[in-house]
Amino acid sequence: MLFGRARKNPIRIANKAVAEWKYATCGYCSVGCSIEVGVDARGSPVTTRGVGGAEVNRGKLCIKGLTQAQIFAAPGRGSAPKVRERIFEDWQPTDWDAALDRVADEFKRVQARYGRDAVAVISTGQMMTEEFYTLGKLVRGVIGTNNYDGNTTLCMASAVAGYKRLFGSDGPPGCYGDFEHTQCLLAFGSNLQRDGHARVVLLFRSAGLPPA
Repeated sequence: MLFGRARKNPIRIANKAVAEWKYATCGYCSVGCSIEVGVDARGSPVTTRGVGGAEVNRGKLCIKGLTQAQIFAAPGRGSAPKVRERIFEDWQPTDWDAALDRVADEFKRVQARYGRDAVAVISTGQMMTEEFYTLGKLVRGVIGTNNYDGNTTLCMASAVAGYKRLFGSDGPPGCYGDFEHTQCLLAFGSNLQRDGHARVVLLFRSAGLPPA
């Protein structure tokens, strides 16, 4: 049963003729659940499942993680780069080398006219630590702009402000392990058992906390 909802029908994942399972990390949110992507004999992703031994999610996945393989065949998904000269023109297909050269040339043109900091880069919160480090070096050392920020900063800005005012620290004061030692959990603004991440539901169950 997904999320422990007693009145919901169980999710049944059909046999997708998986030939091999490949380890990966779910890229939807910052929980970072460990997943295995099932590929068929042609090497195409057909399904996903949680990794039972992973400490982060212990085999559990939310609905996005369970259906993540479907994005590879989603309608409108880009499979090749496209360019256009003006915003009102239609996109034209091109190759990767030409597309990347075009981006580099435009960066250089803008910076030559308006200065190095005329270009800004914002990253996603779904990258690994090593990828963040590499992107930071690329932006500041190669592109040469100081205007670099991440979605994690914007996403967590309000939460961090609340943490610092309430607890004096910019990080959450608790951890997953606290669930196993508490007899009372107070949640404001949401029903974690019903609306929370699959990992949170698992923590409720392991701690023996009754559903809200």
